[in-house]
Amino acid sequence: MDNINLIIDFFKWFSIINISVIILFYILLYFAFDFVYMPYKKIYMGSKEDFNKSLINIYLHYRIQTGFFAIIPYITLLIINN
Repeated sequence: MDNINLIIDFFKWFSIINISVIILFYILLYFAFDFVYMPYKKIYMGSKEDFNKSLINIYLHYRIQTGFFAIIPYITLLIINN
């Protein structure tokens, strides 16, 4: 029983950290897009709009993967434990 509580705690903190990263990423995209774009301007060969689309695509994939690999297992373990 102690092992399942350790795993539940792991997924709880894993979810909290990933949700925090998602919130930070959203804030950076919404309020400081130019700040994010400037270091990659010389490396990225596409336009600013293409860069924006790429970042949004990465953001959406990260959200889906966080749900699939962090939040859903945490909720499932909570249900199983109770």
